Amino acid sequence: MANARRPADPPPPGHTSGDPARRENRIVLDVAIGYLDDQIKELLIQDPEVRTGSPEAVHDMRSATRRLRSALEIYGHLFEASPRRILGHELKWLAKALGRSRDAEVVRERLRDRIEELPAKWRTEVLVESLERGLGDALDAGHRRVGKTLKSRRYRRLLEDLERFRDDPPAREPARRPAGTEVAASVNDQARIVDRAYRAMVRTEPGHDRDVALHRLRKDTKRLLHAAESAAGIHSKRAATLARRARRLQKILGNHQDSVMTRAFLASLVAEPSLREDARHACEKILKREEGIARSAARQYARARRTSGALRLHR
Repeated sequence: MANARRPADPPPPGHTSGDPARRENRIVLDVAIGYLDDQIKELLIQDPEVRTGSPEAVHDMRSATRRLRSALEIYGHLFEASPRRILGHELKWLAKALGRSRDAEVVRERLRDRIEELPAKWRTEVLVESLERGLGDALDAGHRRVGKTLKSRRYRRLLEDLERFRDDPPAREPARRPAGTEVAASVNDQARIVDRAYRAMVRTEPGHDRDVALHRLRKDTKRLLHAAESAAGIHSKRAATLARRARRLQKILGNHQDSVMTRAFLASLVAEPSLREDARHACEKILKREEGIARSAARQYARARRTSGALRLHR
């Protein structure tokens, strides 16, 4: 398996060089495999940095893993079902292994910001130590899990399977269709999934059900972003516009999901009998702040949808 190196000025995901005539003659399989190839290279680039414990590398590897899973879903109809599903399952396993460490890092940074917002009397050493200790334990456990994962035979087999899928894709007949129309159709299919998830979210009551619906909408919006990225080499300007709109919406939903994780950690900490009362009161204040952020997420998303323009790749 060749070692990949980061280029000095890497192209955006889904970018395709070459003249317009060559792009016009491409088939949809070229686009799907090109996007997969970009993400496999990114995964290999981040591998050594992840092994050293770099939080940003963990984030970037996790993002590449998610993009790989997205591509297998967005362009799933191009491939034989069994190998695609097996690969998707293994990528989900890798993303989960990377997730514990990254999520703990996100919550720690978020709580550091929330502590700075508290009145000075609440910013005690006991509070900071309680939060850092709990998240430090989660980070350590996450780092150990990542290290174990990257040393495993299962991970090595996944890398080999990804390269085999890329180099000899189990393509079906639709994969030979012209890229322009087929890519736009696949992107717009994902946009319709986002629309359905949005309508479902609006129908839910605030609270746990709304949080779950927003999480579903976040994942679908992220996949739409990945779909738009994959179309960059075929529908460059229109894909860039759609990606920008999806990224704006995704930022709102990502902030909500970070709040969900932060609230879960705080709730577990507040429930500990050994936590001092002053620290408990401070945690409860932060919880209320995060609950307010979560309540406003649906309204923020709705406003952004009204002003963002159509979530479609017009042909």
